[in-house]
Amino acid sequence: MNYLAAASEQVYGLLVEDGQIAIGTLAAFIACGAISALAGNLGSESLRDAVGPLLFVLLMTLLLVNLYTTGRKAYAKRSQH
Repeated sequence: MNYLAAASEQVYGLLVEDGQIAIGTLAAFIACGAISALAGNLGSESLRDAVGPLLFVLLMTLLLVNLYTTGRKAYAKRSQH
């Protein structure tokens, strides 16, 4: 049970306390919203349909970069002791 509590604290820290992931998420939503609106104005149904997968890829990339950075920081902190 302690493992689940520690994992949930780490996930909470990633999502709430880290400004980089919050800014990246907002940027991804804004970019996808702009592409969707532009595609709607141009009448491009296929481009508008591609926005969902694009948003998924952007958010997963952001998550992986953030996890990688956090892992590197944790490894560096652990190596110092």
